[in-house]
Amino acid sequence: MLPEWDQKYSINNVKIDAQHQKLFELAARVEEISDRPIYQVELKKLIAEFFNYIKIHFQDEENYMTEINYPYLNQHKLMHKQITSSMIKLIQSIKSTNDLKEKLYIVVNSWLIEHIIQHDMMIEHWRQSTQVKKSSDTFEEEKPKPKKFLYQCQCEGKTHKVPYDIHLKMQYSKVQFKCKECSANLILCKEKTEI
Repeated sequence: MLPEWDQKYSINNVKIDAQHQKLFELAARVEEISDRPIYQVELKKLIAEFFNYIKIHFQDEENYMTEINYPYLNQHKLMHKQITSSMIKLIQSIKSTNDLKEKLYIVVNSWLIEHIIQHDMMIEHWRQSTQVKKSSDTFEEEKPKPKKFLYQCQCEGKTHKVPYDIHLKMQYSKVQFKCKECSANLILCKEKTEI
């Protein structure tokens, strides 16, 4: 079951938050059709709506990240390209309506919703952590507390705390990092992060 929009997913930008809400609604429609018969025309209409909305949203989000000087803009753009590419490949590889419904649900769940919950939330985390704090007579910039992602190797009971920028390289640029002790590739522990 896909999560529903919640204020905890807000990045405190009215336009982007409204778009995220709309994407959650579209994702819920994808989930709803995955369990019932549907005409191919109806499915294609939903895919077109989703695809067009994603393109607009990604552009608006990239503009916002540029405005706030988000340091991971290029990596985030790469993720957007990968999501768009997945949608295109999905549309091109249609074998049947049921096949399309199944693949669309996977793309929506694993790419889009995960992207909003994990990576778009990092935009707000970064923005909050770098805001200028006003005191009576001075300005003091807060030091960001970067989110760490937990990775495993083959060492028993050992986890590696990987900073966000390295995590992005490992996940989206396919760069491999190895444990210094066992020389095994590090593998992401799903859903485990530290702030």
